[in-house]
Amino acid sequence: MATAAKKVVETAGAVLALSPNEILIGDRLGAFHSDKAQAMGQLMAEDGQIVPIIVRASGPRAAAPWTLVAGHHRLEGARMVGLAVIDAIAVEAGADALQIEAMENAARPSRSPLERASFVRAIADAAEARLKEQHGDLSPEQIAIRARWDAKSAKAPGVERDDDLVEAEAENTRVNFTRVYGWRDEVASAIGMSIESVKKDLALHRALIAPFPDLWRGLATHPTVGENASALRDIASIVDLGNRQALIESLVETPDMTLAQAMDGLGLSTPKASAAPTGATKYMNNTTSNLARLSAGDQARIAPEIVKTMKPSALLALRAALDARIEEEGIGK
Repeated sequence: MATAAKKVVETAGAVLALSPNEILIGDRLGAFHSDKAQAMGQLMAEDGQIVPIIVRASGPRAAAPWTLVAGHHRLEGARMVGLAVIDAIAVEAGADALQIEAMENAARPSRSPLERASFVRAIADAAEARLKEQHGDLSPEQIAIRARWDAKSAKAPGVERDDDLVEAEAENTRVNFTRVYGWRDEVASAIGMSIESVKKDLALHRALIAPFPDLWRGLATHPTVGENASALRDIASIVDLGNRQALIESLVETPDMTLAQAMDGLGLSTPKASAAPTGATKYMNNTTSNLARLSAGDQARIAPEIVKTMKPSALLALRAALDARIEEEGIGK
């Protein structure tokens, strides 16, 4: 049957009507919610299927002719309600299944924070791998950003602050996205993948997914914490890895427990909400946040205007900060 499936892929493009039982489920990036699958299956049974799943032909020795690429909840939902067929689109057998799943899901607003972080991490890894296979020209700024990330990531764990690592990795990811996918800041923001959102996703992945590959899906589906980005960031802020793991395990084992209850049970202090910024701090935060949203070209164009707004007494401090940053980035060498 797998051979027949491969022949179909050669004329891919049309929507195929497949039996759900002819589709294998391989490695997945996201978490699985049985109640969501049941609801989607019921909707498909009542109103028909609107969005096809994505499949690829399985290998000749596989137990079924097709393997799922994207649409896990739709497929399981179809099985739960007993649908005889499900609409599917086939992709080439050599396609990167995890990357396709990531690209389909990352920009969906319904994704939980950890699922989205998993998808964005997969897209970033795919872009990094593809860029290494290419030999396109990079600008001096892009080369400096990549060199900065290479230097920081090569250091032993704990040498660099997590915030600095996330900042460097996010900038490196922006370079990769721009080069590989033609990523533009204004388009990225429109689909919810601005550099700031990517930075947050990578930070969650670094703190809660990468260290706990067997736990994070349970955390992602936790009823009170899984979709609470603020609570997840509180967990990620726990410096001690053992305490962080114990907290996640406690939450996964007890779905009806709140984060505060889990932290109290382990003798961990609940993170205090930071005070709302006021005065100069408020203005500074707004300024740096707005600047971060601009592309490198836009920042370069407004640089003279920024200098004009600086008070004379602050110019020497600005020059010293610029010299230090230029030295750190290796620009002009």
